[in-house]
Amino acid sequence: MKRIEFQFLNAEGSLKEALQHLLGCSGQLLKKFFSSKELSRGIKEREVLSLPLEFVNHLQINPEYNGPEVRILKETDDFIALHKPGGIHSHPLNYNDTNTVLNFLQASNKIAGLKVNEHQYDRGLIFRLDFETSGLMIIAKTDDFFEKMRGHFETVMKRKLYLAIVEGEFNQEGEWVHFFQGSGLKGAKQKVSSQKEKDSHEGVLKVKKILELSGKSLLLVELKTGLRHQIRSQLAFLGFPILGDELYGGNKASRLFLHAWRYEWDQVVEDENADLFDCFFDLHRAFQVSHDVLRALKG
Repeated sequence: MKRIEFQFLNAEGSLKEALQHLLGCSGQLLKKFFSSKELSRGIKEREVLSLPLEFVNHLQINPEYNGPEVRILKETDDFIALHKPGGIHSHPLNYNDTNTVLNFLQASNKIAGLKVNEHQYDRGLIFRLDFETSGLMIIAKTDDFFEKMRGHFETVMKRKLYLAIVEGEFNQEGEWVHFFQGSGLKGAKQKVSSQKEKDSHEGVLKVKKILELSGKSLLLVELKTGLRHQIRSQLAFLGFPILGDELYGGNKASRLFLHAWRYEWDQVVEDENADLFDCFFDLHRAFQVSHDVLRALKG
């Protein structure tokens, strides 16, 4: 763990008082890094204190980015829209994390996207995508836009469209309502049921098959709600886990084939970097896919 040294010129009260005066940190954060005995001890004149960098830079975004290419699709006065590749997180959990979308923004000096909601590590992210999922992400640059989108997401956002590849001939088109409960450590996996249970949450999606090719089906999914792992677990419950989604019974593949493609509110932002076709479709078929998707979208 990286550390940084501080020297106190004068004798202070307790370590807790000294750190709160120096860094303005909360008692809860102090307890995460120091024992009660350490916090209660006094500080001597000229004492040098070695502190974890993660503690000193709590809620700061590390300016180092270690991950695949992130592409900015559109930037306005209100937001940044970007393409998140699969294999990186949406936001860090602590200062040591360097493999997230927000680390990319910091490293690219796009700090306007990091000035909103500074008391949380997810900053101005309007929504999150799983580590394995690629696609469109929206980051608010202003407090007004953040409140409009994050505070009223279900009413402001008209449509959220995803692309997914599953194995077999998909035969479960339509709108589906199921009920979700987190299971495992910290709700790491969703348990899905067709019946409402105590403490369960309702999840709704619409799904349409765009085409079938080489024993696989390309699906257009409209996400009506936004529960954790909803598309992944709901398609698996319907008998069609996403290719590469081993957590929910999908076959092993080069990646998890789920992509956030298009978000619509009073404007439309679309991710043109969907790479789900590369392993299965040639260029001619990819153009046909585009026409089929647009036809399904209009329908």
